[in-house]
Amino acid sequence: MTRAICFDFDGTLAHYTGDFAAFVAGLRAELSLTQCDMRGFGESLSQHLRAEGAVTLRSALEATLAGLEQRPPPDIEEVATRAVAAYAAQVALRPGAREVLAMCAQRVPLALVTNGPEDMQRAAVRAVGLEAFFRTILISGDRDVGVRKPHPRLFDLACTGLERRPEETLMVGDDLHADIEGALVYGMRAVYVGGDGGEGFDAVPDLFALHKFLEAPTTRLEG
Repeated sequence: MTRAICFDFDGTLAHYTGDFAAFVAGLRAELSLTQCDMRGFGESLSQHLRAEGAVTLRSALEATLAGLEQRPPPDIEEVATRAVAAYAAQVALRPGAREVLAMCAQRVPLALVTNGPEDMQRAAVRAVGLEAFFRTILISGDRDVGVRKPHPRLFDLACTGLERRPEETLMVGDDLHADIEGALVYGMRAVYVGGDGGEGFDAVPDLFALHKFLEAPTTRLEG
């Protein structure tokens, strides 16, 4: 019996449709770093965006600038705010995402469990209109979370927020290590979207197939 479901966001329910290299280049230009090595700036920023702990785009930019021995400009908050909005505007839902969430939310409580900077991820979720489907939204960069999947703390917080035991909760994601292995180690069940199944977990090719999988009598969604 499945009494709750956790969904990953990036790659599972939604994806960034823009050119991330162009996004980084735009940030570099806004920060007047035209003489800075583009590759070095991009690699450093990406590393800080994927860091453990409380992470926002602003904090990642400030850490990147510090590594380059550059002072942040007085308007760095405005730069980050504009960039977050621009990023979120280019995030789109995967086909079938809204339909599968609507079906699931009628039967069991849902959680969103995603890695990434708190401000960018929250803006993206808001931009595609998914907030209302979830009882709890957990973002690794939130200061109250502070760890990335597959750390068990994220799955523990999700089950606590859903008021369900791990064995009653299903994790749906597209990353074998962060989503699937992390959930299985914590004691949850898991469905891998976009690949083949393996020992201890099921798999579906896309969200339309996931919809059918979750509607099957053997899955038994019961809140």
